[in-house]
Amino acid sequence: MFRHRLAVRFSDCDLLGHVNNAVYFTYFEECRLGWWRMLGESPMGTPGFGAIIAHCSCNYRAPAHVADELEVSLAVAAIGTTSLTLDHLVVHIASGRVVADGRTVVVAYDHEALRSVPIPPVTRARLEALMEPA
Repeated sequence: MFRHRLAVRFSDCDLLGHVNNAVYFTYFEECRLGWWRMLGESPMGTPGFGAIIAHCSCNYRAPAHVADELEVSLAVAAIGTTSLTLDHLVVHIASGRVVADGRTVVVAYDHEALRSVPIPPVTRARLEALMEPA
């Protein structure tokens, strides 16, 4: 499981003073980008190929507020032929309370051909090594 810490910015909050629902998708993205950097490669490991988001969902469990410290985690839940499913969890660090959880489906994509492509074998092997037992 990959973990990314962040502090809630004033601009993340809505008029009610809590993190706006749309911002959680940005938190998932920040975690995902940190994870790709940690892997040390482009999203699908092959020059010329990339990744697109096919699905992203979020369940809101508790509010977070400006200056709260949050930990956003990511785990590989499933690997398909052309896609991988990532599970996210957002936890309020001081209290341990779950703020949100979600799921993202990332598709290996050839931006020149405008189509999905199989996940490269080297990338698949690295992803499989990161999967945690069920």
